[in-house]
Amino acid sequence: MTRRFAFVCDTIPPSTRSGQSAIIYRLLSELDPSTYCLISEEDYSGAPYSDREAPTRLTGVYRHVPQRFGARAAREHPPSGLRRWVARLRQVMGMLWRAGAIAGIVRREGCDAVLAATEPLTDLPTGYLASRLARVPFYAYLFDDYSTKWAGATARLFARVVEPLLLRSAAGVIVPNEFLAEELERRHGLEAAVIRNACDLAPYETEESDVPDYEGELRIVYTGVVYDAHFGALRNVLAMTPLLGGRSALLHLYTPTPVEFLVEHGLGDPVVYHGPAPLHAMPRIQRAAHILVLPLAFDSPYPQVIRTSAPAKMGEYLASRRPILVHAPADSFVSMYFRRHQCGLVVDEDDPNELARAVEQVVGDEQLRERLAANAWERARADFDLSQARAAFSRLLELDAIPEGGDR
Repeated sequence: MTRRFAFVCDTIPPSTRSGQSAIIYRLLSELDPSTYCLISEEDYSGAPYSDREAPTRLTGVYRHVPQRFGARAAREHPPSGLRRWVARLRQVMGMLWRAGAIAGIVRREGCDAVLAATEPLTDLPTGYLASRLARVPFYAYLFDDYSTKWAGATARLFARVVEPLLLRSAAGVIVPNEFLAEELERRHGLEAAVIRNACDLAPYETEESDVPDYEGELRIVYTGVVYDAHFGALRNVLAMTPLLGGRSALLHLYTPTPVEFLVEHGLGDPVVYHGPAPLHAMPRIQRAAHILVLPLAFDSPYPQVIRTSAPAKMGEYLASRRPILVHAPADSFVSMYFRRHQCGLVVDEDDPNELARAVEQVVGDEQLRERLAANAWERARADFDLSQARAAFSRLLELDAIPEGGDR
């Protein structure tokens, strides 16, 4: 039985760098704060992460363990030539030092398990080493496919080498969907626990929102971080808007990604950039959309990650009961899920013209919109209910208390 666990992860609430932070907030926010300790490279003790500015700050203990020996700079800005080997040595030294420091926190805080996530590259092995030093069980939380998610060849090689040891030694492995679970079973012969990226459905039930008028300008909405897993697909959405037979449509991005970075990757005018929005505002924003777009790039540097990806916003989109336009490769989990359950329209060709045809189909068929909305709400309740995810998480870690609403 686990009384308290240490969670080694750099992107934690109240960070807005990725949907991973929202997932962690939802899973842990109803737990007794004495049952967990959050350990990160980032220092979340000051601005802009103060209580007043960060409504998603958790009430548990935060511990900051920075990198040493220039390891973080070496990871984020790898040099070339002979200096590359010095940088790699720094990263190894930094990882070993951090593991020792985290093991010390684990002991002092009375933690009897270590849970580590897959971002950045060294957090998973650092968490594993800390658990060995502290002599407590190790758990792995794979938000993505760890061994294939890295763009750099050296990082991919490192992840492929260490992944079998880390996962086969784990007391439990968490993944967000069955595609990734099946992949890990094929690679390592292990059974991972599927805990979907759930969301609180209550705000989507209570949020008052009239069904948008589909006669005027179309509001196509994307919420979340934008990076190279999305660029090509979102560029197609942008290229699609002039192809709607004179119908006006605008792509609205609610994202913490800097606008300069978006423009650099072909997502400038006429995109409507809203900046980041807080978690509590998502039901209102998503329910005000005519169409919610769920894009995954066809030209990503890591196609295996795209195939097994489960975006954090997926449950939110389903709960919003607005038409969802999935634009992703045919072999991806996302395309499979929406096609199988008929809870959104899937365009799995890298073609803006096909996107335009799908949008015209949604706009012109009210019964289709109602059917998609009903199916989406059914899937949200069946697969993405937060109480089920919290209960599964607590069972896996063998926590003393199961959150309210979950069954043992």
